[in-house]
Amino acid sequence: MESLWWALKTRDPFTLAWPVLVGAFLIITLTQSDFLVVLTRWLWRVVRQRPDPPVGSLPPALAIIPSLLRNREDLEAITVTANACATNGYPGELVIVAAVDGLQESPQLAAELRAWVKARRDAPGVHLHVTGNPTRLGKMMAVESGVTAMRALVAQGVYPVFPPLYFSIDGDGTLSPGALGLAARRLLTPHRFSGNPRRVVAGKVCIRPDLFWKGWSLASLRQFFSVSGQIYFQVAREFLYSNVSRFNLKLRPQIGIPGALYCTWTQILLEAPRFMGFMRTITLRQWLAWWVGAPPPQFAQSTAAPLPEALTGASDDTCISFLAAMSTWREGKLVLEAPRSPLHALGRVVRSYFWERSPDYEPEARVFTYTPTTVKGLWVQRVRWNASRFECGFRFKNAFAFHWEVGAWVVLHLWLTLMNILAVLAAYLVLPMLLLGASRGAAGALLAYLLQTFTYAVFTALALILERDRRRFWPVLFALPLAPLYSVCINFSACLAGVFKDLFLFGNTTRFAPEWTLVKGRTVRIALLFRLRRLLALCVRSVVVGDVPFGAFWVGWTETPWTPNGYEGWTTGRRRPIVPPPAAWFRPHPFPRHGAGGARR
Repeated sequence: MESLWWALKTRDPFTLAWPVLVGAFLIITLTQSDFLVVLTRWLWRVVRQRPDPPVGSLPPALAIIPSLLRNREDLEAITVTANACATNGYPGELVIVAAVDGLQESPQLAAELRAWVKARRDAPGVHLHVTGNPTRLGKMMAVESGVTAMRALVAQGVYPVFPPLYFSIDGDGTLSPGALGLAARRLLTPHRFSGNPRRVVAGKVCIRPDLFWKGWSLASLRQFFSVSGQIYFQVAREFLYSNVSRFNLKLRPQIGIPGALYCTWTQILLEAPRFMGFMRTITLRQWLAWWVGAPPPQFAQSTAAPLPEALTGASDDTCISFLAAMSTWREGKLVLEAPRSPLHALGRVVRSYFWERSPDYEPEARVFTYTPTTVKGLWVQRVRWNASRFECGFRFKNAFAFHWEVGAWVVLHLWLTLMNILAVLAAYLVLPMLLLGASRGAAGALLAYLLQTFTYAVFTALALILERDRRRFWPVLFALPLAPLYSVCINFSACLAGVFKDLFLFGNTTRFAPEWTLVKGRTVRIALLFRLRRLLALCVRSVVVGDVPFGAFWVGWTETPWTPNGYEGWTTGRRRPIVPPPAAWFRPHPFPRHGAGGARR
């Protein structure tokens, strides 16, 4: 402490470190300022005694449950989730579609699932169906199979119209009583200022309390000190803490929604594949012309083919969140047209910040989910979660050029993610060495750990105050001593690894969707090292074979007659070389193509 005081007193090291401290302060202000607002609003509602939810019927809704079906655990998970939806008490007609990604991979389990659905006797107005893709194509392609099945049922006259509301529910979640109705009512509630209905409403993601705390028994204490027990405690505290940000009241607007449960308009879901195809037709020339008074590209007039594969990957829920935020209400309908001019685009930024934020949140629409119980499984999940926004933001860059109301906040979010990485490095490495010297850097790192623990304790306690079921969730406080270690070793490190691989190496191979779907979706990564390797390989090929014309594809990602797609080999492990073997160097060697989009299956 004497060294710390002397450093502060002399101010020389502190002067060097103050930009880092200011950056850390700004990050905390931008990311945690909503706690005070939410707590104030909660106290006001306690004083006013919040009324019971309104009763009455709701519009018909479609719930699609995408899931794999590899083993009996998957079968049990999807039946539990489907049953939770069917018995949730939705006050309106509810069509539930269990959409299996890869029906032919386990035909016996698929037959058992269909038999289970056929044998059910659900309440009037609740209908359950099974569909899916024959082979694995990815989560959003399973959702697309559910949309196709629903369209077919409407065409056959089984249902009069396509349901106007849509629920997305992961195949391993269970719902709290009335969760679907609460989320739907929130979606239909007009905004306080604009009077428009919400565009998308996120549910509250929780770890079921009995999974991380079973009382003071010896077995419970043994679980607490196990790796899986600590993972459940840390994730339960993390979800409780992070759910506060879903109120979307902080200085930095929220841009994502949890795939575990959200409610939106089926119009957005139906238009999404068309918009992804349209977005790839936008050119730089159109954007430059827009700046000098020309109208923007019109989505309504687009003849581009739908591209549902472009929604797949590790960030499918974020794609829907982006589309919902880019849509606007016109004459009672949602449209995805770009603003007429840059001035209108700026106006949308102001409107999206002060007037009508999206997404919205219903804190009592709970979905109880699971978490990987091994360090490796958790690491893979968090690499996917924490790094996917960069890839998804890059995927939407053509739309963000016009839709600043989303693009501005995505850029801010990505910048703050990088700043957060720098802040953690500064707190544990740079500042201790600057303030205390290299010999006492460990003491400074310990001080940073204690300060982070104190911060987590304060915000976790505030989150518990806001939690109506706090009597069941209070044991998450036991996770606090190791919470900074979990944050640094899992969330921070996974974010650093995922972002670094996606931006600077060869792309983040999460295997969340098969490579042939990613190739067909024409999505790309920044992946600078991949592009550099491709450039060098093509330089060699142009010298030894001489069949490669010069072009922008030398530093690209997609497949050409001379280069494979950057996704090739991500899920199969088989990747074709750009440079042929030496025996073929001095004869014509056209590059072979394999299957649709160049993906080898």
